[in-house]
Amino acid sequence: MRNIEVSAKTVDQAVEKGLQMLGLKRDDVEVKVVFEGSMLKKAVVEIYTFADDNERQEYLKNNKKKAEVKLVKTTNEEEIQDISTEGVEEVTKVVTEFLENLLKHMQIEGAVSRGIRNGDIIFKVSGDNINNLIGYHGETLEAVQYILNTIVRNRVKDYHKKVYIDVENYRRKRQETVESLAEKMAKKVLTTKRSIKLEPMNSFERKAIHYALSNIEHIGTHSEGNEPNRCLVIDYVD
Repeated sequence: MRNIEVSAKTVDQAVEKGLQMLGLKRDDVEVKVVFEGSMLKKAVVEIYTFADDNERQEYLKNNKKKAEVKLVKTTNEEEIQDISTEGVEEVTKVVTEFLENLLKHMQIEGAVSRGIRNGDIIFKVSGDNINNLIGYHGETLEAVQYILNTIVRNRVKDYHKKVYIDVENYRRKRQETVESLAEKMAKKVLTTKRSIKLEPMNSFERKAIHYALSNIEHIGTHSEGNEPNRCLVIDYVD
């Protein structure tokens, strides 16, 4: 058995490129996807060839087992009744006042409420015609959250956690999307025993994946790079 590693813009193109290099057809080989590719990086695959069918069957027996992945599901949002962290009430006052003034300035009829998700305080904004507060791919929402966290750090010295802002459950929907991606990628890592680096994500989405994969045997996660291009890596751990 031997293998080659090939990269290209997409997985399909990488496979086709490898087959041309080997002079073989798709049915003659087995393919492992190392990295599915992103806007910034090429897809990477490993293509395996075999001396005979027995060697191929042995490979399939050892490497094609279905990996069981059970995510830690995020909790539903609940109204906070008692949080012992110092500064929470002062943070609530600062954040609510800022967001209400922002909505007024943008001439948006909306409301601000406080909730909790997986132990993190999250302020939810709802209202009519509020998508402008989300922006393209959540860029406006990230900017507002960054400004608010800067204000909170300067004005509430006893509070040391990050403040999260959600608009019309945008983050909830993104959280469900990245959890689905995490499940798919974790299965590949368990099969290939190779780390997979995901495309850049914000801290909220990276934390959602860290949490979702936290109880899976042989799976670890860590982040690499600097904001706004910080990526989450899913690792195979012996």
